[in-house]
Amino acid sequence: MRFKLKIKFVITLLLSFLLVSCTKKEPSPYIPYLSISELMQWVIDPAADRIWDSVAWYSTLKGEKMVAPHSQADWDELRNSAATLMEASNLLMIDQRAKDNGAWNTYARALGLEAKKTLSAVQAKDVQAVFDTGTAIDAACEACHQKYAYFGTNGSDKH
Repeated sequence: MRFKLKIKFVITLLLSFLLVSCTKKEPSPYIPYLSISELMQWVIDPAADRIWDSVAWYSTLKGEKMVAPHSQADWDELRNSAATLMEASNLLMIDQRAKDNGAWNTYARALGLEAKKTLSAVQAKDVQAVFDTGTAIDAACEACHQKYAYFGTNGSDKH
């Protein structure tokens, strides 16, 4: 009886091994044409900068000055920047770019979610909400940079 159990166990183990060894992970269909540094400098940073620069309040000797979107073209540009950040957050998680499947992806998702909130604020033409979500985007970026970005002596980002 014990012999039969051992044979069944060995056969089950062998079949499990064969099943696992025959199961290959398909290569990713995505081709990251840009390095992480290029993606940051050419896609993510310009989109984030546009959001951060879109709303501000200044105190001068002549009084308060507010920078905010005024025309539909301004709002459309902000919409495009928020959409770019939303989708770029996915680009950060492509297998060949992702530093790991843990914190890296968590930070990338946070960027995308904050950019989505920005898009909602832009669609509502809510200046204060654009400012607030811009602050949240900055926090999401900074959290990731604290863990993953390496700044060289020449000031260049070596993601």
